[in-house]
Amino acid sequence: MGKNNNILLSGASTILHSVIVPLFVLVFTIYYKPHATYELLQMQHASFTFNTTILFCIVLVSISITRGWLYLIGKYKRIPKYVYFLWCLGEMVVCGLFISLYIVLMTKDQMSFFETAGLAFLQMTVTCIYPYGFLWLGLELYAKNNEEAAPSEDASLIRFHDEHKKLRLVIAPEAVIFIQSEDNYVNIHYLDQAKTKKFVLRSSMRALEDTLSRHGLVRCHRSYFINPSFIKIIHRDSSGLIVAELKQEGFESIPISRKYQHMINRLI
Repeated sequence: MGKNNNILLSGASTILHSVIVPLFVLVFTIYYKPHATYELLQMQHASFTFNTTILFCIVLVSISITRGWLYLIGKYKRIPKYVYFLWCLGEMVVCGLFISLYIVLMTKDQMSFFETAGLAFLQMTVTCIYPYGFLWLGLELYAKNNEEAAPSEDASLIRFHDEHKKLRLVIAPEAVIFIQSEDNYVNIHYLDQAKTKKFVLRSSMRALEDTLSRHGLVRCHRSYFINPSFIKIIHRDSSGLIVAELKQEGFESIPISRKYQHMINRLI
């Protein structure tokens, strides 16, 4: 997803969907009493009002859980629009299945589970298309307006964001010496007024890979990105491993994997 679509995976979007969708289902069902929905919820064992309240609770819990999963996935992976659309359909399927299970249990198997599930999914889709559509459109417009209002950024600088998408460090690419991953963090070694410094960022190499490659840094190992301009020489160490010695003093040799050796040699 692009910048605008990140808002759909944000915490605010998660809360809005978890609250607005079930509330809309509740109000729509009580006020309009759609014929098919009314037939499903009007049982001998419980009143329409009671079953509508259970319907609200089922949708509330289902959407809250699935949106929570989506939020966590969105922190680590890019999600295309079509996948997000399918996820929304999946949420309706989940709600329909649980609603159908409740109805079958309440009617003591007088109704077919699969027939009820299909009808419940259809009703959920027809009802929820409105809140889902308005939320998607509203969040996209909000993100677009914020993007247009934000001051233009210098594209030549690297902007490092943490796992929560918060900006933590802005630096010129030529000042970065190398970047090393360590567990759930990356260590950014760079120059600041001729002094070497290290910034620890909670993120992953995978999350930073596109940004680093776009600014001229090169992957030399699964745990390292390096600035080719800081490489002094490449050689084999005493154990036979290929390593890069840096022009900047105070650093140990940087390992270079065989798969990246040819590309590194071409750049220095």
